[in-house]
Amino acid sequence: MITGSTSGIGRAGAIAFAEEGAKSVVAGRNRQRGEEVVNTIRGKGNEASFVPADMFVVADIERLIKIAVDTYGRLDIFWHNAGIVEPDYIENITEEIYDNMMTVHLKAGVFGVKFAVPEMRKAGGGSILFTSSVAGLKQSSYSLSYSLAKTGLVMLTKKLAVDLAKDNIRVNCICPGRVETSMRLSIAGQRGRAMGIDQEEWVRRDKKRIPMGRYITEKEVVDGALFLVSDRASSITGVALPIDGGFLAV
Repeated sequence: MITGSTSGIGRAGAIAFAEEGAKSVVAGRNRQRGEEVVNTIRGKGNEASFVPADMFVVADIERLIKIAVDTYGRLDIFWHNAGIVEPDYIENITEEIYDNMMTVHLKAGVFGVKFAVPEMRKAGGGSILFTSSVAGLKQSSYSLSYSLAKTGLVMLTKKLAVDLAKDNIRVNCICPGRVETSMRLSIAGQRGRAMGIDQEEWVRRDKKRIPMGRYITEKEVVDGALFLVSDRASSITGVALPIDGGFLAV
């Protein structure tokens, strides 16, 4: 089960997980994009289904888990990947932006786990993964509320890892840096216009801040996710793994 898997990292994850033999449950608000992901997976001979779900609605999250279990009989992996981002600073933050960030990232993560854990206990264990961000480990100059929400996911990871270890449920999170997604390019356009430069020039300058000199690919993020939820990481829990090309080391 991957929330926010109709595009970006989540979409790449749903396809990659299915190629590894998982039955991928694609979740998101956009039915057309969700069904496209499912068709892509099935076109490769793998299994997937789409469940429309809005991370602003707790009842949708509960229904999402129920449908996954009703369809496939069990839940082994829950990856809360859904996310949004808006620019905000302390002077211009609004209640709406703050609430939206906390709801989609943190509240949806908490309640997703609330509904997933009983099913994982029935299955004898499982793996929970959150998509945090380097902004959860180092303050974001772009969005205060985004950074706060992503930091919350890191602490949620550590708390749940301790609480659920006895149930053979591991909990980890990935902290991607600058990933070449449509969301990232949209941010580049916004910030470029604010500086009076075009998107291409802003991206060029942005990449210079990364020791590896380039953006991270969706595949590189998904490879990290695959490792953390797999049996190859059977002793790893409570970890916040940066996937950032060395950005945090600077």
